[in-house]
Amino acid sequence: MPIVPIRADNAYVGIGKQSAQGTPVAPSTFVRWLDGTKFEFDLKVEEVWEGDGTRRLSQVIKNNQSVKSAIVFNPRPIELGLFETACMGAGSDAITVPTVSTQLSAGTSIGATTITVSSNTGLTGSGTIALMLTPGSASEEVAVFTVPATGSGPYTLTVANSGTLKNAHSSSDTVVSQATHVVTDQSDGSYYTIEYGLGSLNGAAGPTIRIADCKIESIKRSGKAGMLLEYTVDFHGIATTSQGSPLTVTLEAHQPFLYTQGVWTVNSSTTGDALAVESFDITQKNNLDVGIQTEQLTLAAIIFGNLSIAVTASLVMQNPQLIALTYWGSATGTTDSQTIGAGALNLKFTQADQYHSVQFFVPTMHYKKITEPTPKKDGKAYKIGLQSEGTSNQGANSYILQTTVTNSQTTAY
Repeated sequence: MPIVPIRADNAYVGIGKQSAQGTPVAPSTFVRWLDGTKFEFDLKVEEVWEGDGTRRLSQVIKNNQSVKSAIVFNPRPIELGLFETACMGAGSDAITVPTVSTQLSAGTSIGATTITVSSNTGLTGSGTIALMLTPGSASEEVAVFTVPATGSGPYTLTVANSGTLKNAHSSSDTVVSQATHVVTDQSDGSYYTIEYGLGSLNGAAGPTIRIADCKIESIKRSGKAGMLLEYTVDFHGIATTSQGSPLTVTLEAHQPFLYTQGVWTVNSSTTGDALAVESFDITQKNNLDVGIQTEQLTLAAIIFGNLSIAVTASLVMQNPQLIALTYWGSATGTTDSQTIGAGALNLKFTQADQYHSVQFFVPTMHYKKITEPTPKKDGKAYKIGLQSEGTSNQGANSYILQTTVTNSQTTAY
């Protein structure tokens, strides 16, 4: 009989937050995975040699079994908030609910320049505001409106800058401003369920495997000039089950973040080196304790260990300040110094709709190494590499990394 191969791209990855350890859930968030995504059973076995009068191996026993996974993807705004919260830990999401949450008082058509809403709460200031209409539906869209709203109720809002609506909306459809999620590192994390199907979509015969009681070992947030923001997330999970059938996959409809949407603040400045960053990585490691095994084959629990936040970047050299800061103690230093230069990083990506954003803030980072540029006869620009480590500033800071996400999720993760 002929071999029927299963396509390697016929796969999905989903994740869901558990309410408790040992209680897996059906994932409801699915990512558009990239190459580098992988799943691996971490199997420990032992060869048992017994004195039975022969020179033959007696048996092989299994000592321990768990699962490691790496998920590489370009995060959308709601996905990003979920993974940031999973990595930062339980209770890490401090949410500010939308200031505007109302309904359309009348339907609108494609090309409309105004809408009417039933409430003007949050719409009494001046300037502009980004609002989402009919969130979660096929007609969802974000538009920027001029405030204050006019009228005595219903209230009228005009699309800013002579803009128009792209979609039609029905009376009573939701109109909402962005929610803000401020996520900071905590002492331990919640458990999550990860499910992956290897060729199990579209009626194929590949396996669908559900991994329960997962926690994030590390997350690398990466960006490069002209590219998309990319996440590499490493999980470790306790228990697995083979599912009878794959889930229905629903993907987030929002856009990923572009590198060109970023605004850098390096060492409290938005000029100089802040304008010359070609690429960056913000790598967080939770250093999980995955050695807690008691009476079972699988782990009894997983807990967060020490936290590390490493920031690396490649820059087009503007001046020697980073070299002086790292090796001579300050930006104006001139001699060898035991003082390790300290700085800060604030990086914010804001999408064109002015509704979705993500901001990474490291309030204190110590520069461990700056690679000096190499002279070359090609006459091209000098490049320098930056390596730094986020710190608590000897306990003065209540967090090492803060991630702020604005999106349409109106509840804490």
